[in-house]
Amino acid sequence: MTDSNTGLADSQLAMLRARAATPDASAGDCFAFGQLLLQHAGRDKARQHEALAALVRAYRLDPSSEPTLLPMLAQTAFVVRDWVLLDSAAGLLLSHHPEDANALMWRATAVQQRDDFATAERLLREAVRVVPTNPVALHKLALCIKEQARLAEAEALLRQVLALSPNNAHALFDLSELEIRSGRFVDGWAHYESRVAFADDMNNAQHALAAISAYWRGESLAGKTLVVYGEQGNGDCLWAVRFLPLLADRARREGGRVVFGHDGPLRHLFERTLPADLPLETSLDTRPDFHCGLMSLPLRLGIADAAGWGAPYLRADPVHVRTWRERIDAELAATRGNLKVGVAWNGNPEHIRDMRRSVPVEQLEPLLNVANVSYFALSPGRGATLAQWRAKGLDAIDMTGHFQSGFDDVAALLANLDLVVTIDSGPAHLAGALGVPTCLMIDHVCAWFWGDSSPHTAWYDSIELVRQPRVGDWAPVVAKVRERIEAMTRERR
Repeated sequence: MTDSNTGLADSQLAMLRARAATPDASAGDCFAFGQLLLQHAGRDKARQHEALAALVRAYRLDPSSEPTLLPMLAQTAFVVRDWVLLDSAAGLLLSHHPEDANALMWRATAVQQRDDFATAERLLREAVRVVPTNPVALHKLALCIKEQARLAEAEALLRQVLALSPNNAHALFDLSELEIRSGRFVDGWAHYESRVAFADDMNNAQHALAAISAYWRGESLAGKTLVVYGEQGNGDCLWAVRFLPLLADRARREGGRVVFGHDGPLRHLFERTLPADLPLETSLDTRPDFHCGLMSLPLRLGIADAAGWGAPYLRADPVHVRTWRERIDAELAATRGNLKVGVAWNGNPEHIRDMRRSVPVEQLEPLLNVANVSYFALSPGRGATLAQWRAKGLDAIDMTGHFQSGFDDVAALLANLDLVVTIDSGPAHLAGALGVPTCLMIDHVCAWFWGDSSPHTAWYDSIELVRQPRVGDWAPVVAKVRERIEAMTRERR
């Protein structure tokens, strides 16, 4: 959009916002404002929420004012993840049109958020009956079934989706995760490349690299320079950075050069690991011949087996480790002999799986009263939860205020602990990469890194996997981790 068009849109929005805010605003005023706001919202969450509020007001003023009002309201509620409102809006749509496929899918999404998979599956099967060749309906049904751990059935449905839409990048991506988790790496890594098609998810550096260099598909690096960029979340980068030394070795043999493009809290931790001839750049200083994402390295390097990849490959900074040892000793004082256990019970709430991967704070409490154990919070910003626990006579030491050097401080803290207890988030990958003993509490249908049933993962030798037996059932997981902690305290006596 040109600057003049942007200015015109902004002036129209300002005019409609003022009109919709008046006490005598009509449903049409509110609808027009919400509709225009959505057209220009992009990924601006504040604008999306403002648009939803305008559409809700329009509906309350006159539900029948616009034929597209209720569907637009439902779609916007879906985008901003207002599941209660989505359930209500979809229910209203279905009360008028029971075979509205979109409404069936919207309502299935809403009820699935409260783990009512039976209802969600019933709604999605009805949507598939109404629109049997609709790949979106089949795809949503596949994901619903996957969340119930019926993985073979989910895969069969994803293959139906791909028969209807062979270039469906999202379906290929979901299929890849099922293949990788079951050890079918050759097909899985190839299908995992489908994520490159998600252009809207690319960051500025990726767009810049794409404009000046070719995407690397494994060609010879003789006389060439390849920039590998960090991508996705911190956990993904922590997992995949282990492959950079192997890539550097290949480039060295072929007479090429590799640069790692990365800027963020993991930077210094990674720099200590990289070979001397594989520099890390925080800005686009090098003009490369090729570029690719860090998560493409298993495919391009032919990683067909996870065996042999579990040894620690990152190391904490010795100066930071010493500083943190002194801080911890000063904090513990009279209880210095206690077992030191770090705890991370929830992650980034924006993560698509955070609701299922995180342990409700009340359900974690049975871990926190084992005698002769000092607990350390691993994630900053959890003060309210810690206060809630202290009011019940429980405690976890919060030293995250000292996190000043990105993940270097986190790594140094972990290196001083006897055990890490964490959900599936960044601290799990960091602890595994450092070789710190870890109990990883994972939800019933977890990320592909952790496979399907084993209590161990070939990717990290120091991690013990403790799996939910059923969706949402954390009690057996917490009980097993508590037994592990109690066993460690007995070994110390």
